[in-house]
Amino acid sequence: MRRRAVIIASIFLILGALAWAGWAWHRSRLTVFTDDAYVEGTVALVSAKIPGQVVEVLVSDNQAVPAKKLVIRLDDRDWRAKAEQSRALVAIAERRFQAANARIGHVRELAASQRTQAHAATIRAEAAHESATHMVESSRTVVEARRAGLASAVAERERARAFRDRAAQDLARARELASKELVARQSVDFAETEARAVEAQLTASEERVAQAQRDLETAEADARMRQAGFEPQQLGLRTAAARSVDAQAQVLQADALAQEVRVREAERDLTRAQLKEAEVDLAVALLNLEYTAIHAPMGGVITRKAVEVGQVVQVGQPLLAVVALHDVWVVANFKETQLRRVRAGQDADIVVDTYPDQVYRGKVESISAGTGSRFSILPPENASGNWVKVVQRVPVKILLSSAEPSNPHTLRAGMSVAVTIHLQ
Repeated sequence: MRRRAVIIASIFLILGALAWAGWAWHRSRLTVFTDDAYVEGTVALVSAKIPGQVVEVLVSDNQAVPAKKLVIRLDDRDWRAKAEQSRALVAIAERRFQAANARIGHVRELAASQRTQAHAATIRAEAAHESATHMVESSRTVVEARRAGLASAVAERERARAFRDRAAQDLARARELASKELVARQSVDFAETEARAVEAQLTASEERVAQAQRDLETAEADARMRQAGFEPQQLGLRTAAARSVDAQAQVLQADALAQEVRVREAERDLTRAQLKEAEVDLAVALLNLEYTAIHAPMGGVITRKAVEVGQVVQVGQPLLAVVALHDVWVVANFKETQLRRVRAGQDADIVVDTYPDQVYRGKVESISAGTGSRFSILPPENASGNWVKVVQRVPVKILLSSAEPSNPHTLRAGMSVAVTIHLQ
């Protein structure tokens, strides 16, 4: 009787084992399973973009924060001072640019006036011959006027020489300062231009003195001829020639002023570039000032806080991390032999070790382009030494179903889970 019971029990045991084996075989045809899976989430490291001392930390570990919340404040006094300095440099550059524009207009007016005077002098030279016959009665008066004109021209020449000496001193001083890098190169260029302009004025003054002397001699000769009864035709011709020389001198001076206009325009272009540079520096200074307030890049929970008040932080130094609990997914590492029928879009059951009684629903989102070992810090080198074949694992990304409760809830990045993918 006992032997019969043992046989019956053995039969039931064998049938049960066969049934379990059949169920397991059928289930393996419809699903794949792995417990090498973990919850993953977005982790944003917060670091400083500028160096500075921490004056305020507004969050603590494991605190939930919304996106763009101010979490750390750096000492902004140095950066605020730099911003004010940049703003002052912009104002200086603007004034220089305006002054350069004003100087261009002034020199253009001088050049136009000088050309007008040269044209007028030419007309006077042409009319000198005609007016010579009408100067008989006023020859003596003309002599006195020419003497006064000569005295004025001499005074003008002496003043031009004084200006030339002062311009030469300024040029020498500017070159000496430029050689010591105490002034900019444009100061030397300006002094050289001033020296050339003053030299041209001196040349014109000397020409005017010579012309005044010739006019005086002409007037005296005219007076003598009138007294002697000679014909004044030759005198008128000499006067016209002298007027022509004076007109040519004024044309040369107008050309020098035109050259100075081009120099002033180059200075204006330089000041415009300096203004642009100052504006860019101001924008950078204001941006650095904004960087003294560090905000959370996204909503989530603060973790790995490694910053305290009074700490001096450097650029790129990790200060804390923000974990976005509202956006988590599962990475399941399946054996490469299990992936033959796995496709994106297939349903998956997810069981978290922390909550084994709750099943989360999800879908396969994608399969990694390589195995985990291939992208490790030290990938295997199978071509060296003895080789043992090891079944590799491939990460599969699984997204939680939108019907599941959203975080912040039970799931945290790094939790261990078991995943079953339904192949049909």
